[in-house]
Amino acid sequence: MIWVTLHDGSQILLNDDQILYVEVLGDTLVSLSDGSKLRVLESATELTQRIAHWRRQVLGLALVSTDEIDQEQSPTG
Repeated sequence: MIWVTLHDGSQILLNDDQILYVEVLGDTLVSLSDGSKLRVLESATELTQRIAHWRRQVLGLALVSTDEIDQEQSPTG
């Protein structure tokens, strides 16, 4: 999930798995798998960086055992 800024300045959390493609037509236009399109303020490069960062975080957590996560979240951990 990545934060994106819509043209009205509002921000939404976007499921990056739903992105089909990104067009740069002066503005950045994100096409989603449900057929909708979002015009966002971020550049295609910024979107790519945010997606890569998010996926590194998710994969990093996937490589940690659940015992380690439970220990970190416990009040005594």
